[in-house]
Amino acid sequence: MAVRAGRIGLLVAVVAVGAVGLTGCDNVTSLARPSTPVVLTGNDVPKLKGVPPDRVVAFKHEIIGNVGTWTQVPVQVDERKVVAYGSQPANNATAGVEGSVYGNGSGGPTRLQYADPNTFVGADTNPKVDADDEIAFLSSDTGGKPRASDAPEPPGVVAGTGTQVLVADPRGEGEYGYLYLFKSKPGLDPSAGQDYVDYDFVLASGDYKATYKRADGPNPETSTVRTDVYEAGFIDRWKETTWKVLAPGASGVDILDGHKNQFAIDVCGRSNDTFADAEGAFVANIDGPVRAIRSYVGANSGPVTQRTHVFYRDREVVITELRVHPIPGVMDYLDLSAAATGMTYRTSTMPTPVTVDGSADSVPTGVAEWEAYDGPQGQVLTQQVFTSTAGPLTTSSYYRDDAATAEAQCWGDSSLYGAAGAAITSSIPNTDPRNPPFDTLTGVRTTEFGSPAEDDGDIATDAADWAADLATPLSLQITAYAP
Repeated sequence: MAVRAGRIGLLVAVVAVGAVGLTGCDNVTSLARPSTPVVLTGNDVPKLKGVPPDRVVAFKHEIIGNVGTWTQVPVQVDERKVVAYGSQPANNATAGVEGSVYGNGSGGPTRLQYADPNTFVGADTNPKVDADDEIAFLSSDTGGKPRASDAPEPPGVVAGTGTQVLVADPRGEGEYGYLYLFKSKPGLDPSAGQDYVDYDFVLASGDYKATYKRADGPNPETSTVRTDVYEAGFIDRWKETTWKVLAPGASGVDILDGHKNQFAIDVCGRSNDTFADAEGAFVANIDGPVRAIRSYVGANSGPVTQRTHVFYRDREVVITELRVHPIPGVMDYLDLSAAATGMTYRTSTMPTPVTVDGSADSVPTGVAEWEAYDGPQGQVLTQQVFTSTAGPLTTSSYYRDDAATAEAQCWGDSSLYGAAGAAITSSIPNTDPRNPPFDTLTGVRTTEFGSPAEDDGDIATDAADWAADLATPLSLQITAYAP
């Protein structure tokens, strides 16, 4: 993965509005973060407030052969609403009622959630773009700025409804691009005929509202997320068990045993397995042209603990919000499958790699800013970041490569292949908003999938550059478009 062409960062609802010193007109985008997600809110684009989501469209402008050209690009509106978590029902036969996450009970803490008419959260009470809805696109779909002689607006849009979004890279001098949002006339599709992510939520039991066991699981699934770069799969609410890298040159084999959580090594009283086997509910399952969203709650004595997966074309972002009584610690790690044998593993604290082969290696225990797997199976870059309002928490890294491990395996296969991640090893105070006072603890794992490295010597440099992009979001200047 080349340093410039492969630089990819993450921007989630971070908006910096202000002048960036750009003038004149530009042919094309000069951004070197080709598939960075950009997320706005309805509050950022006043001209789109009150517009039906299916009438919000995006365009880029390019000058091709000295001819100004407007090209429609994908954009996605995800509606949000404030709802209570509710509570798990007394038994699985209890019918759900729309208006809370659990579809049962209406009191207690509330939160802004993704709206979904196919869960008990329900559709947004305001069916049009409002202040808290999100509008997502990719930086790769930005372009240049029209000249005075070019067509001022693209065909099929309502005149005077445009918003110009200038996307700039603080890490790259002169790297920027423009995207234009409009209200469309009937006939344009916000997807622009493209679908970067395909999410199929498939419950073994059937329809979610009619069959999901919210009081006591398990709830088996065969759900998949597929892009042209990777495929991910789930067998239950907290059980992500498939990763296939589909980028050019990758073998496409399934390299994941599971994305795993537990209190500590050899402690299986609480894990993804017990989470899925107890109470729980889905907040939303959203499949759009730019991204897919999978969000759910329920982790044993943390019934409002929540995990949200956001899938883009080449990456998955997993946001875990701990909401539970005091606990002794937590681990978050990736356990690979035997099919990952032969991949290399390196980190920011260990740029010289070890090989994933089921045999023990000596790996530093310092928490890494990035981790990288690479081989014929493809490349996986990942980063885990914890943020908390609690006092200083003790953290450490975890790595095991042992095909015949003596450590208890809480679920999945009986081996540890290139199992790596981070752990909070100190006690964590109360994070349950139902029992104030409470602290907050959020973990964000960002994972990018790509082609095998052409040169192993570039992996550490590229990974460090990728992590620097994650730490330095793109900046935005959002203005009314007045051609």
